[in-house]
Amino acid sequence: MGDGNGGGGASGATARSGAQLRSVRRALAALRAFEPPPHSLGVSEISRALGLSKGTVHLLTKVLEGEGFLERDAATGKFQLGPAIHILTAAARRDLRLAAREPMHRLYTETSFPAYLAVLLADRAVIVEKAAPTLSFLAILDVGAPMPLHSSAAGKVLLACSPAETRARLLGALKRSGLEPMTPGTITSFDALRAEIEKVARDGFALDREESLPGVFCVAAPVRGADGEMTAAVSVAAPAPAFEDAGQIELVRDMVRRTAEAISYRLGYRATG
Repeated sequence: MGDGNGGGGASGATARSGAQLRSVRRALAALRAFEPPPHSLGVSEISRALGLSKGTVHLLTKVLEGEGFLERDAATGKFQLGPAIHILTAAARRDLRLAAREPMHRLYTETSFPAYLAVLLADRAVIVEKAAPTLSFLAILDVGAPMPLHSSAAGKVLLACSPAETRARLLGALKRSGLEPMTPGTITSFDALRAEIEKVARDGFALDREESLPGVFCVAAPVRGADGEMTAAVSVAAPAPAFEDAGQIELVRDMVRRTAEAISYRLGYRATG
């Protein structure tokens, strides 16, 4: 009897372990379903992609949303990758973050403006590092926070300096979805955005003239990896009145550029010519 009970217990534990592993695999598969564009899926779409019932997918998404790995768009009811994924991405970008930390702190010290480092993740600009005071009305963005591609300075840099194929795909997605007006100053014309992105690509920096947040002006520049490809964008955010003078914009622009160059150098990039 003792052997029979022990065997039954072991068998039950094995069954439970197998069920748990299946649940983990399904959850991971659900997250992987968001890799291809448009990176926004409803329960029915996830169900078709995974070959699972809608009931099972509903339970999966409920758990993943509760843990922060997915978030639901209130307008469309569809899911997209959540803040927990972005925070894990920031942790995975350890080399980039370490290379950026000291130059960003120096930039913050010299300007007194919060500095941010953003990368592309699932076609979104996401903050992976920051140098900012603990208490400041400008220190409103944290690691893992998304930034709009069409209105933030960092987003414009990531958009403009991406490889041509990526840039075309991102612009196409923005054209289909429309340009959300974050403030009265947001660019909402696709033709105007395309012209802005072309200018950013030529000039090597981007401005956010109160386009993402009222009263906040931002400047960003691209960070390049050892292969010369854009890998991130570094930016500062400041009260708009601080940039009423064109000379001040140029001064901070040059400081942001030097910071981007310092991070790029630490990543192994060596400019030629």
